[in-house]
Amino acid sequence: MMRRVLYGAWITIFLVVAVAGNAVLGAVPVRAEEERPTTEVNVDILSQYIWRGYALSKDSAVIQPSVAVGYRGFNLNIWGNLDTDDQNPVGPSNQTNWNETDLTLSYTHNIYKGLSGTVGMVYYSLDQVDDLFEIFGGVSYELPWFTVGFTAYREVSHQPGWWLQFDLSRSFPIPWHGMSLDVGMTFGMWDIEDKAAEYSAWHSGLIYAGLNIPVGKYVTVTPKIGFAYPLSGEASDNIRAVSWDGKENHVYGGIGISASF
Repeated sequence: MMRRVLYGAWITIFLVVAVAGNAVLGAVPVRAEEERPTTEVNVDILSQYIWRGYALSKDSAVIQPSVAVGYRGFNLNIWGNLDTDDQNPVGPSNQTNWNETDLTLSYTHNIYKGLSGTVGMVYYSLDQVDDLFEIFGGVSYELPWFTVGFTAYREVSHQPGWWLQFDLSRSFPIPWHGMSLDVGMTFGMWDIEDKAAEYSAWHSGLIYAGLNIPVGKYVTVTPKIGFAYPLSGEASDNIRAVSWDGKENHVYGGIGISASF
């Protein structure tokens, strides 16, 4: 029953975005001025790599560069993780190691005032373990005081399962040099169907904040901090077992530098 509901939720999101997008595109006249492609280059230097509650680094800084190109709602993003002292329990190298590269292709469309939908796919190229491939669909809505969102991810390669994520965020403008403060929280649920690693639970939450400091016209520097924690007793055991540092709660932070063109 749970799987049918999840399949239905994802398919509904996909159809809403696709149908509404086509309807709106057909109703809106073509703009006189063509949209231009956008490019964003970013690098985060963080005290730890945290992914869906798991600590995927230990006692080392990580450097995470990314490049994203967008055009008319389509976005292509390449992201990577460089661990300055790789301590992967599967096969630690005890040296600087590029251990992950992610490729994301997505399409986002504004469905109605403040309501947008996104569909896409993510390929995770991983070191020491099998690669992952996910498809996803989600919606977000801008309320007067914050933005809410829901995204369903479906792993379709060697470990079929669902990751359901709920998001709440807000950006506060600061009347000083164009700065702004981004704050938010996420809650995620795992439903892994692989018989060898079956697991279903409210998994992890994340509270985060970042201060955006413009530097010139194109560059932004962002000090950031986050706190990741389990949402259930079962999740606590799972996160401790998988995290490289054997812990369930993680406070991490660092600085991000981005350039948009």
